[in-house]
Amino acid sequence: MNTESPPTRIESLDQFRGYSVAAMFVVNFLGGLTITHQVLRHNNTHFSYADSIMPSFIFACGFSYRMSFLKQLIGDSESSPYGRFVKRSLGLILLSLMLYGFNTKIASWSEMSGQRFVRFFSELFKADLWEVLAIIGALQILLLPLIAKATWIRAVAFAGLGLAHVVLSWSFNYDFVYGHPNWMDGYFGAATKRAWDGGFFGLISWAQIMLSGTLAFDFLKYYRQMAAVRIVFTFGAILMLSGYGLSCLTTFYDLRGVSDRQSLQLKSSPVVPDFSLATERTWDKFLAEPPFVPPPTPEERVPNYWAMDKRVVTQSFVLFGTGFALALYGIFIIACDVLGFGLRVFEMFGKNPLASYIIHHFVTHSILSVVPKDSPIGWVLFGLAASFGITYLFVRFLESRKLYLRL
Repeated sequence: MNTESPPTRIESLDQFRGYSVAAMFVVNFLGGLTITHQVLRHNNTHFSYADSIMPSFIFACGFSYRMSFLKQLIGDSESSPYGRFVKRSLGLILLSLMLYGFNTKIASWSEMSGQRFVRFFSELFKADLWEVLAIIGALQILLLPLIAKATWIRAVAFAGLGLAHVVLSWSFNYDFVYGHPNWMDGYFGAATKRAWDGGFFGLISWAQIMLSGTLAFDFLKYYRQMAAVRIVFTFGAILMLSGYGLSCLTTFYDLRGVSDRQSLQLKSSPVVPDFSLATERTWDKFLAEPPFVPPPTPEERVPNYWAMDKRVVTQSFVLFGTGFALALYGIFIIACDVLGFGLRVFEMFGKNPLASYIIHHFVTHSILSVVPKDSPIGWVLFGLAASFGITYLFVRFLESRKLYLRL
């Protein structure tokens, strides 16, 4: 065991974070175009490559969050790191709002009523606020009481948050996110409004992924390099297998070969399957499609909580996404920290991720204005190269002036 703290900059973390940012540029550009393959699109039914990017980025944020917090906690500063991180987190939320807007528009002054403002804030907190920067800011505040705690406490919190999300989804949250009738609407408002990336209660699931990043930091802090790599790969494999195992519960919602009575029962609860079906099928009928492979249509399988659903941020999505991020980070540790490999573009984006993200947002929006949704592959690739290249040039200019955007 190695009790030495890792260096202030960890090459594998910079490279991994830079990879996540660069991959985000690609899938954000391609996601809305007709020619794009489904593996590069976000969806709500299975785990695609595009769906792996946000968990990887939040995982990296969790790693650097704990590293930075512990460094400030033992530093010479007279001010508490707790207050500084709250301010930084609120700044991220405000920045996200200004980047993406309120996702609504008040057309005339006559609409400015108390009822309209209540609906505005209900929809904002249910759905419209939760873009990736706001999610990261809120998660840092949510996890502030845990960030300096022992490894085992955060591991228990990971499991507890997962259980809490399942219970809340059974009670109301699955229908809440999809805009279906549920009892929470009577208190929260915004009935029929659909959320994305989990909405308000999805923070519980994203917090698990950020916690996993803090645990990965502990592995590198307390164990020798190759021992840490083995731990990262082991837990990555366990979590991916667990996520796939949970996703197999989706097969209990298959409509093929069931009676009308069973069909109605399957549709009654998206969280509690009808386990009586287990007596009527062979074991292989309960193996779900592997990740990256689309499942049957809603006409063949009732939509349910156990799919790897990024809209709800289900537990099968969390476990597989976290395991995928861990295993991928293990590869970066070997490539970067052990063998000394690295890409200049990943290093640059990884050291200035916030500036890179903001710049890419505006550049992508501008370039997509001249890349129609039905563009042929040649024009799509030209637009993607232009978007990526222009973003690279701006970030490189900032780096040459030693300008790093940190909140």
